Amino acid sequence: MVRIIAISILFSALTQFINSCATTTPKNHNLVKLGNEYAKDGLLREAVETYRKAINMDPNDRVARRNLGIVLVKAGSYEDASAQFEKVIGSFENDYEVNFYLAEAYRANKKYAEAIYRYKKALTIKPNNTKAQKALAWSYFKIRYYSQALDLAVKLKKAEPKDPQVAIILSRTLLKLNKKTAALKILNRSKSYAKEESLPYFQSVEGDILLAMGKCSTAIGVYREALKVQPLLAGALLGLGQCHLEVGQVSQAITYMERAVRIKPDLIDALYLLGKAYENTSPQKSMKFYKKFRQQASKDPEFLDQVSEAKLRMGRLQKLQQKRSM
Repeated sequence: MVRIIAISILFSALTQFINSCATTTPKNHNLVKLGNEYAKDGLLREAVETYRKAINMDPNDRVARRNLGIVLVKAGSYEDASAQFEKVIGSFENDYEVNFYLAEAYRANKKYAEAIYRYKKALTIKPNNTKAQKALAWSYFKIRYYSQALDLAVKLKKAEPKDPQVAIILSRTLLKLNKKTAALKILNRSKSYAKEESLPYFQSVEGDILLAMGKCSTAIGVYREALKVQPLLAGALLGLGQCHLEVGQVSQAITYMERAVRIKPDLIDALYLLGKAYENTSPQKSMKFYKKFRQQASKDPEFLDQVSEAKLRMGRLQKLQQKRSM
């Protein structure tokens, strides 16, 4: 749910373009139209193949590249989508869908600054589009622009008071700003009218807030409720592992956190905590996780203290290993 905003509006854009293929060459018109029909019916592979045929016939067909980029985002081929869009963006600077889906591709590849630029561009075309606003808020959140994320989330909450994603964005941002009580209040209020499929995500955030409040025993129960419905929810697994680590249940902590990392390998917090968890039982594994943590967190200002501490802990582990080998 946090990872990529749902893009179910995908082919309202292509519906419009079925009748606007005048910008494509006559010989490609039918291919592009057929690709659009495939895309509308959810036949993404067929749509991709058809658009590529059109591009092979005429590499300058901008409409085919534009529509191919949109389909590739839907199919999860973000790098390829970016490449297609970047070849034609000059012709579609004022096209909402091109800007929005290019931003989605950038965000999926963690190019948040580029994504923010394109979301903002999309919003100059459709200022009240909530999908773009939510995606922009998440992008601000990801690069630690919490005040900007908060301003946008508050605005979205007023416009879409029952949107579960908005409530989660707002609660997570407030938690990062250390406004734990306010975050929990908003979450609990929103959870009361959330749909059943959204509850595990609310519970995962609720667990994070309770953990930050030092209420680990309560947080454990909440995380477990989330995992009953969504057993692969990496955030809940990490939180559950962190709670067990804090109460000294190291083996359980390792089990949950390693499962979280298998699901989401770039979960930076888990790498650091696994380094700590393994220090006494397996210094080699501890070193491995600390090294991964330092590689991924070195350029993230939020982890400056932990990076320094990991370096010190690795130094102590190395000295201990040297003593044992003497």
